[in-house]
Amino acid sequence: MNMLLKKEVLPEFSDLYIACFGIWPSKHKFAADFFGVSDQTARRWYETNNPPLVAHRYLAVHYRGYLPLHSGWRHFRIDSEGKLHTPHGICTPGDIAMLWRYKWSAEQNARQYQQAKKKLDDLRSGTKIKMLIHTADYLNRLIKEIMQE
Repeated sequence: MNMLLKKEVLPEFSDLYIACFGIWPSKHKFAADFFGVSDQTARRWYETNNPPLVAHRYLAVHYRGYLPLHSGWRHFRIDSEGKLHTPHGICTPGDIAMLWRYKWSAEQNARQYQQAKKKLDDLRSGTKIKMLIHTADYLNRLIKEIMQE
């Protein structure tokens, strides 16, 4: 089975490096501890903007809050406070926990709407409405007869 994989597009390493480790002189120490390499190696990766691909991928995943690098998650990231940043806004862990409740509520509302719509259709086409229309027509004719006398 021959699978064609899309070429992986990673954000600029130096931008990720600054975002994750800061702009302070100690950023290389933080990076070295993170990658498990020497300060000198971390500094070289930053200055040349040419780290090993695995280090670049690892930093991209860390920057995004350990979300997958899959294209569906491209514009999402989790910050250090645990908030999910999406293209449409920020979600807290509580928002995400309530997602199932929102979906359940939407399903219940849709079900109730369909039931009400069916009842209305039944009323419009049923014998009760026909009897009411017939009775209203009969009363109108009676009133006309009374008014003519």
